[in-house]
Amino acid sequence: MGDVNFKNRGELVFETLKQEILDLKLEPGRLISENDICERFGVSRTPVRDALRLLQEQGFVETIPYRGTYVTLLSLDNIKQMIYMRVAVETMVLRDFLEVRTPMVMEEIRHAIAMQKALIQTPGFEPEQFYRMDAQMHSLWFTAVRRQKLWDMLQAQQLHYTRFRMLDFITETDFTRIIGEHEDLFERICSRDLSGLEESLKDHLYYSMKRMRRSIEVDYRDYFEEEPEEGRFVI
Repeated sequence: MGDVNFKNRGELVFETLKQEILDLKLEPGRLISENDICERFGVSRTPVRDALRLLQEQGFVETIPYRGTYVTLLSLDNIKQMIYMRVAVETMVLRDFLEVRTPMVMEEIRHAIAMQKALIQTPGFEPEQFYRMDAQMHSLWFTAVRRQKLWDMLQAQQLHYTRFRMLDFITETDFTRIIGEHEDLFERICSRDLSGLEESLKDHLYYSMKRMRRSIEVDYRDYFEEEPEEGRFVI
């Protein structure tokens, strides 16, 4: 019985720290103190070290000899390639979706957008709530064309892309604009405007990279790995 509890404690530390890294509550480059974690969770060093080892294996933290364990920095190149891949994949999915859409799933999309509007009118809402609602809406057309595994693969790219999207939402104050883009996508789906839909999706997914240029270069510079001069902001 003790082994089960021990394992659960280690898993709890791992899952909690991983989610806090994804939500940017533990920022890129942040030093993680074993002592602090032991005290916070009321556990010994062994489950904490096991959790940190798993986080390191998955790329969420790195241990620098004689310095300590740090949350890994974001790779802008990785993020750019993920956006490129998502645009390519989601464009194909939406193309298929126009052929199989049903009144039921269209109503689900309409409802998802309505829920986003309701959320941003709620005092003190958290950016991660909006992030999850946004992701849930996009997943609807993947599910409708039986490409849920593709969506899951895109979502699994958490180390850099998910954290970048969270940073996007944390620094975004105009959530109404994002919802407006969702409404535009919905209208183009309704009118079966394929070329307009593909252009809107591309603008929607790339907008954050353009909007956050100053944040990436100045305000949150310490969150990102140093990038080769020739590779900067080529999207």
